[in-house]
Amino acid sequence: MTANNTTILLIDDEEVVRYALQKKLLKQGYNVISLDKAEDALYLVKNEEKKIDLIITDIKLRKMDGIELMRYLNTLEKSIPVLVLTGQATMEDAIRALRYGACDFIRKPFDISEVISIARNTIRARHEKELADSFGKYIEYEKRIFRIGTDVSACNVLSYKLTENLAPSEFCNRTTAENISLALREAITNAMFHGNLEISSDIRAEKGIAGFNEEIEARRMDERYRDRRVSITYEFTGEYVEYTITDEGPGFDFRKLPDPRDPENFLKDSGRGLLIIRIHMDEVDWNEAGNAIRMKKYRIARKDDENGGPDVSHY
Repeated sequence: MTANNTTILLIDDEEVVRYALQKKLLKQGYNVISLDKAEDALYLVKNEEKKIDLIITDIKLRKMDGIELMRYLNTLEKSIPVLVLTGQATMEDAIRALRYGACDFIRKPFDISEVISIARNTIRARHEKELADSFGKYIEYEKRIFRIGTDVSACNVLSYKLTENLAPSEFCNRTTAENISLALREAITNAMFHGNLEISSDIRAEKGIAGFNEEIEARRMDERYRDRRVSITYEFTGEYVEYTITDEGPGFDFRKLPDPRDPENFLKDSGRGLLIIRIHMDEVDWNEAGNAIRMKKYRIARKDDENGGPDVSHY
């Protein structure tokens, strides 16, 4: 991304500040939109009249201030980095701005060269992130293996990381990728709780979610279970994606699993999880010991995407 293709939105109700910054930014080759009201800036961004790569705004403005602007920006689908200028604002205001997503803040009076430097680095970092987000379209084959403990946060992150390239690679649409991620989370948490911690689904039925969570915490500290790990093997070929989730528990007889298509079983935790997995994956099977599940999804043709997703009639 060159400076000529980069647009910076500058918001400050002090004309002398706007003029000085605009002059310097234009000299660096950036496109600059200069406004004195946050309301006008918000209208511009919401209506996507022009792609904005960076917003530089003062916190203290006449009507809507910079903090309020950032609150609205946080509701938009696409985030825009914001560099905050603080003059009369307090440190508490600066902290609030950072909490609302400001990439940095600079006190007034400021060194214009410092503003330019931060703006340049912020725009470069955004561009590199966009490249990383679209990197999936270049992947032809990938295989990775992970081992995690009983950690739901790690499970959530991993489920995202192992599906983030599916849509950019045109393997499937974004909705299908999210559904695969959901099935992956179900399989990994099942391996954690029912496999490694050996917690029966009956406990949730008897004691509710609070009792179930208490049992999880108790067994995580129990020396019989605490060192067990879940292994996740991921393979992407472009034609299919396959996940194998293996726990270190004793396994179970998967042949006795309830039929997830039975409405009565759908109300049960185990039945619901299995239904989610089977609906969103094309192939699902277990190893003989019952402590490893293999899930496979085949590439979805574009016409299938447009028709509303995969055919699940065989479930």
